[in-house]
Amino acid sequence: MNPVAVSLADAARRYKQAAQAVLGAYEARRPATTHQVTPAQLDAGIDQFFAISTKVDREQGETGPIASDDVSQLGDYGLTLLTDLMTWAQQLELREFDRDFDSVVLSFTDWIVRHEGEIRTLEPIVDALAHYANRTREPEQLEALTRFMTRIVRSSSKLIKQDLEKGNPGRPWLVLNLNRGIVATRSHNPELMEEVFEELARFFPDHAAQFFAEGMQQMDELNYPPHVRAVMARYFDRFTRRTMH
Repeated sequence: MNPVAVSLADAARRYKQAAQAVLGAYEARRPATTHQVTPAQLDAGIDQFFAISTKVDREQGETGPIASDDVSQLGDYGLTLLTDLMTWAQQLELREFDRDFDSVVLSFTDWIVRHEGEIRTLEPIVDALAHYANRTREPEQLEALTRFMTRIVRSSSKLIKQDLEKGNPGRPWLVLNLNRGIVATRSHNPELMEEVFEELARFFPDHAAQFFAEGMQQMDELNYPPHVRAVMARYFDRFTRRTMH
């Protein structure tokens, strides 16, 4: 079991509580006409995704590719509907369910990754991972989170990896990789840090120097242990020297 993502059964329970609150708030303030897909319509589609994904796990196993249906398409369908319902929750000012929705997002993501699908909708995943990281303090949990983030990086679609929005500093692909570097550092695992840092530098050479410079500032401000400082200092020296020549 992935220690970061809850099971589909747990996600379904959390989802239902949050969804009922959104449906109730929408009905109480229901507009006379709307051109948007309603929460009830989104809820029906998400319930369908839960049914299909649970059936796949039960009949075909919880890992590996599936014999029928398209994991990537199904996963994208579920995440897209969920993102739209989360938007309704924000519009209806139901922020108390943010953590429940995050858990569902990560559960859906885990299902895609477990079945070797391709991630095509990244933004809600990046947001949910950031919220999870902000609540997590134990190095072992942060190590597990880093490894999950790495699996998401590996599973991201070719289109996402082409990084076509290079001028957008808030693009999810960049944020995912920068956050993975931060979480790896907080795990205090030197080998994991090196693995993530090498990939970060290869994917985003224009951002590496700034990332390691900011990392060195954090070493003193947050009193990181010497073995973590040593890794960060090595990468800082390597990429700072490169930018000075």
